[in-house]
Amino acid sequence: MLRAVLVLTLLTATAAQADITVFTSGGTNPGLQKLGPAWTAETGKNVTIVGGTVTWAHDNVKNKVPGDLVLLPLPDLKDVAANLRPEPFKSIGRANFGLAVKAGAPHPDISTLPKFIAVLKAGSGVGFTDPTRGSAAGKMVAELLARPDFAGVKPVPTAGTPGQAIARDGVQYALGPMSEEVTVPGVEVVGLMPREVEMHFDYTGAVTGYAAQAEEAAAFLAYITRPEAQAVWKSTGLEKLP
Repeated sequence: MLRAVLVLTLLTATAAQADITVFTSGGTNPGLQKLGPAWTAETGKNVTIVGGTVTWAHDNVKNKVPGDLVLLPLPDLKDVAANLRPEPFKSIGRANFGLAVKAGAPHPDISTLPKFIAVLKAGSGVGFTDPTRGSAAGKMVAELLARPDFAGVKPVPTAGTPGQAIARDGVQYALGPMSEEVTVPGVEVVGLMPREVEMHFDYTGAVTGYAAQAEEAAAFLAYITRPEAQAVWKSTGLEKLP
């Protein structure tokens, strides 16, 4: 979730005029890191992914930072609709929030809200992306853990994804989008949060209204939302919208 620019492919200069830039966040970065190179291999056209937080991607479009395509949770996308092309947006998938542990660690029963809260209270800490770094997911988790019924749970904001809180920082539990947990080596997802506190992001894609390569961006958006791409999104933690 840290601000980073991931240049997925570098091919010949002859393809440079068709290069596209995609703004996104940690929830869709893993899927794009697979689909971007596949698109380049098939078309010879480069994809540069500018990854960061939801807030950062949102603000890039809001401030018209040069870019051709953006993938955001639907409310954030609608908030910058004035800077997007008017055609219908395309659904990418749903990133459900879940509880994660270190690979090989016991998977506690979190099937009900009381059990979920008891597990978190008994644990040594719950990692999530630091909301002060612009993380919308981190803000949602922080607000949940601040509720009176979660008193006694130790919150551990981290400068990375929830999965990294476990793999890198050694935190016992992590909460956040499953797409930011299942793709981190050494981390396993226990399950979804209970229905009463269920959280998710419905990621959606749109071409920016000021895109330098609008038609290529639209073609790439169609490519990553075609039925054949669903297996990639699922493997990186995004489910097809119900």
